[in-house]
Order: sequence, then structure tokens, then C-alpha cells
Amino acid sequence: MNKRILITIIGIIGIAYFVIERYNLINKQENIELIEKKNTTEFDKNDCVFDFNTQTDNFIKEIPEFSNYVWDNKQKKAIVTLNNENKLIIIRGGCDHFSFSGNLILMNSELDLNDESEIFKNTLWIAKKLFIESNFEFIEESLNKRKFEIDKSENQKSYYFQTDRYCDMSLIVKKINNNQMSIEIGYSVC
Repeated sequence: MNKRILITIIGIIGIAYFVIERYNLINKQENIELIEKKNTTEFDKNDCVFDFNTQTDNFIKEIPEFSNYVWDNKQKKAIVTLNNENKLIIIRGGCDHFSFSGNLILMNSELDLNDESEIFKNTLWIAKKLFIESNFEFIEESLNKRKFEIDKSENQKSYYFQTDRYCDMSLIVKKINNNQMSIEIGYSVC
């Protein structure tokens, strides 16, 4: 009789163990599905540090020469068509980090990554059009006094400004292909 009780107890423990493991497996699968769903759906804008409702294209409406633009409210991005098919892509927005940048795409350019004079001239044009006066002056002074660090690769040159104003401020120059160049100046606020 003791053997039967022992076998019954072992059987009950085995069944209980199986049920518990099955329950944990289902819970694990449900957690994985919730994580996957969260990663594939849009983030909750209410959880953002910066208010999405204030991130509009109003700033660009004040620049008459940029009246020919398309605003993407979801990405907080404006694409301005300039002369000679050049484009200026302006990104202004963010959730946890607020970023503001202007990216000048030169469509038919013979600009070289080492032609700092022309690169800085274009950079200052972007900064003058988009940023507040104090940011423009900071960028201008940083370029003139060479207050930046440089990181260079085959098709890109990055200038990182030394500032306590923002999380980061940089100028990124990329050779997109043989005749296209990208000059992007911007900053992030944490």
C-alpha cells in the first residue's frame, strides 16, 4: 500500500509539474507577443519628454524662400526644393531627444570632402536660415576658430562641436555618389 501511495503522490507531483510548466510556457509566449506587438506599433506620444503637438512646420513658414516645401507631420520633416534640383531636408522634433537639423543635398556637385571653405560656406547658409542667432554665431565661431573634432572615412567627414549647450552638435558631410553631396548641420537636446 505504501508503494501505491508513493506512486500516486509522484504521479500527482508529475502532473502538477507539467501543468505549472505549461502555464509558464503560455505566459512566456504571451509576454513575447506583447513585446513584439509593442516594438511593431507606434510609440505612445504621451510618454515623450517633448510635446509632439508643438512640433509643427510653423518655423519654416516664416522663411519666405522656403515656401516650396512638403511637410511630413509624422516624421516632423520638411523637404524644400531649391534651385538646380538641390534639396534641403529639415528635421525638427523628437520624443526623448529633440533634434533640429538641416541637410543640404547638392545634386550635381563637384564638391570635395576636403574643400572646407565651400563646405563651411554651405553650413553657415543652412545655420543662418534655420537656427536662432545665438546658435548661428556659435557655429560660425566654432568653424572659424576650429573648435571641433574631426572624424573622417572614405566618403564622410564629421565635425563634432565642443559645446555644453546640447547633447551634441555636429556637421556631417557625405559623398552620396559621384556627383551628389550631403551637408548636414544639427543638434540634439536631451
